[in-house]
Amino acid sequence: MAKTSLRPRCTLNTTKTQKEVLKQIQDKLKEESQTIQGQVVQDHAFIRIPDKDQHYWSPELHVWVREQDGSTRVSGVVGPKPKIWTMFMFFYFVVLGLSFFGGIYGIIQWQLDMDAPFLWSIPAGVIGVLLVYGAAQFGQKKGKEQMLLLRGFLDRAVGK
Repeated sequence: MAKTSLRPRCTLNTTKTQKEVLKQIQDKLKEESQTIQGQVVQDHAFIRIPDKDQHYWSPELHVWVREQDGSTRVSGVVGPKPKIWTMFMFFYFVVLGLSFFGGIYGIIQWQLDMDAPFLWSIPAGVIGVLLVYGAAQFGQKKGKEQMLLLRGFLDRAVGK
């Protein structure tokens, strides 16, 4: 079974310096400007799909480059656009918050031997979280080809 992750990560190690790696990424961005766009800022690179090829679920790759122990570590996180990520975190927060407080209220009602219709917020919350998770997985599947394109770009840029 494949491991699922909300924001897949990758790590590459190289003997090149931090400046060399960032320069390679910058040069590769100019070279492949038709299929990949992005920018390098300090020790970070933000890589994305061009606007003409983007869809709602298009991923972005955030890369940071750090020197440590005589080598350079290139770390990347693939995720949705910030507005999509924020929306999903909001949905998780709302669903979990409502089911938590509704569940507490329902348990209090049940302990006081009252009708406890708010206990239904617990299974409703579980269903809500599963629906949000399913939507996130659907989005990852829709953006998988572009995610592989971004990861392939990073491999080519760093020289792996």
